[in-house]
Amino acid sequence: MRTKTGRRGRPTNYTPEMGHVVYRLMSEGLSLTAAAGAMGIARATVHNWMKRYPELLDSVERGQAARVYKLETDMLGAGEAHIVHARRFALVNAAPAEWRRSGSGSAA
Repeated sequence: MRTKTGRRGRPTNYTPEMGHVVYRLMSEGLSLTAAAGAMGIARATVHNWMKRYPELLDSVERGQAARVYKLETDMLGAGEAHIVHARRFALVNAAPAEWRRSGSGSAA
């Protein structure tokens, strides 16, 4: 069976609203995997859609930046060491280029 785009296979459940939802969830601090789970879809599905729908890719990239902002502001406002350490751990995974330790042993 061919879809409207001429592709074979099952029709997509993607709607443009999903970009807004994934951005909102990630801006609350959720990872892409957790956002996909909250939406009831697999992370692989989101990745497939990101290849086909540039507007979703843009929403995810903006969501990743918003997630890092949320994690950093939460960490900077935390008064308890365990929260600071938890946020730093999340940031190492969310923004590895900025938060992973370099070979010299210092954080970027």
